[in-house]
Amino acid sequence: MASSEFSLLALLVLSVYVSVTASRALNEVSMSDRHKQWMLEHGRTYKDVAEKQRRFEIFKKNVEFIDSFNAGDHKFKLGANRFADLANEEFRDVYNGFRLSSTDSSKAKSSFKYDNFTAVPASMDWRTKGAVTHVKYQGECGRSR
Repeated sequence: MASSEFSLLALLVLSVYVSVTASRALNEVSMSDRHKQWMLEHGRTYKDVAEKQRRFEIFKKNVEFIDSFNAGDHKFKLGANRFADLANEEFRDVYNGFRLSSTDSSKAKSSFKYDNFTAVPASMDWRTKGAVTHVKYQGECGRSR
């Protein structure tokens, strides 16, 4: 009796293990397919298999973050753009952002044109007004070397 219970328990554990392993394998295949599609979409190639594998791991980590974020209740969604195979450090090193110098910020000060304007709506969705376009790639705009 004990041996049949043990066999049943062992079979149950084995089936759970196989199920989890197969699920991971399917997820890897799915992520691999997503990476291949992303590479085609962005014209990305790598110098060798090792570089492709390294970039795939970074891509996978970034896409998992994107999927996790998008599963939450946010006002916006993330997507895998042309930078999806870059680690955060790499992105910061190459695209360090635009910084105003202290002299530039003093030029930006000006008086507000409509001082006594009072009929201001509580909120405004500029997307519905056609004033906001999709995000565009700006190359290395603002990058100083």
